[in-house]
Amino acid sequence: MIYYWYMKLPLVTMLKIIIGMEGGSLNRELYDYDHSLDVTASAFVQQRKKILPEMFEYIFREFNCACSDDKTYRGYHLLAVDGSGVSIATNPDAPTYVENGSLAGYNCFHLNALYDLCNKTYVDAIIEPRPLYSEVRSARDMILRQKFDKAILIGDRGYGALNLMEHINRKDGLDYLIRVKEGWITETANLPIQEFDTDISFEIRTTQKNIDKQLYKAGKAKYIAEPSKFGKKKSSQVWGFESPCSMTIRIVRFKISEDTYETIATSLDRFQFPISEIKKLYHMRWGIETSFRELKYAVGLVNFHAKKEDYVLQEIWARLIMYNFCERITLSVVIEQKDCRKWAYQVNFTHAIHVCKNYYRHHSSDPPPDVLNLTDFRAAREPRCHIAAYLNDTERRRRLFLIQECPSFMSRAIM
Repeated sequence: MIYYWYMKLPLVTMLKIIIGMEGGSLNRELYDYDHSLDVTASAFVQQRKKILPEMFEYIFREFNCACSDDKTYRGYHLLAVDGSGVSIATNPDAPTYVENGSLAGYNCFHLNALYDLCNKTYVDAIIEPRPLYSEVRSARDMILRQKFDKAILIGDRGYGALNLMEHINRKDGLDYLIRVKEGWITETANLPIQEFDTDISFEIRTTQKNIDKQLYKAGKAKYIAEPSKFGKKKSSQVWGFESPCSMTIRIVRFKISEDTYETIATSLDRFQFPISEIKKLYHMRWGIETSFRELKYAVGLVNFHAKKEDYVLQEIWARLIMYNFCERITLSVVIEQKDCRKWAYQVNFTHAIHVCKNYYRHHSSDPPPDVLNLTDFRAAREPRCHIAAYLNDTERRRRLFLIQECPSFMSRAIM
């Protein structure tokens, strides 16, 4: 089917409506987008049937390419990797249906995301049916299609796979910092329960010849199955490199409470990143968890306007686009933190999303006053000293240019 420009809902208009959707009914969303838009919800559904979910994925990537997210930590981009379930309408015949034992089943997509902790934006994402998802495989695929200057991948315990770590070792400009269990592998299980910073070395093999079995029994090598020759997906860990292959991993263990320790596997240099820095970096990983909360409840990922899975995928990608749009604007807010303050102040992101969405829907060449107020943010509570958020003229002009251009970047991606 072909879109014609004289239609009331041409392609560009459809894309803008879906990206800017909130939690209202379809009729309300159409009215909020343009009061003069005289179309029915049924006409909207018929038109969105012609749009593939890949269109929104393309816009997501083009929008990221058009924007420069240049904030770093000591020269490194900090990339957190994690996943979150997205529940949708129940349909037992769909590939997203999850059996739940004696309880009623449910349908769910799994959102695997690569999140920039310094710039607070989603760099990449893979969306899979919950019964078929693999966080390690998705993390591998995301890092393989990215280019890195200097970056650190930070992951929780679900990403402690040797195959993923070796992919990162062989990826230029990328290091890893991944939390693992105390008994993750034999070499870490034998380490004392105390703070330390050490290296472990071992050899990985994918064969089970007599000489291999002798090495496995002696603890001098580890066995990991190679990928299926017939292309089948294995639920267990696989090794995608030469065999035998030697690996050396830095293991850091630090105390977090009176009798609790965390264990970290990393490729970072111990002189540049001592234990205190490793602890700080892993703590920063929590930023992706709060981003999922804001994506679902502030941006509206829990509010879908359809039951068909293709339409749901459209809206998941649309929410990721809108999240990045809002963060890129609100990140331009600078709040001067005074020493006499009892608390650190920051922008109310939930309110900022509402302002940015309104700006996205109705923007013109000049930002409206409510968007400009984001850069003139003042804290709601004032201690005894004066509180002010201010920018010098050069920086203010640069940030206002970003606010003006953000909708244009998105519009060019849509076009």
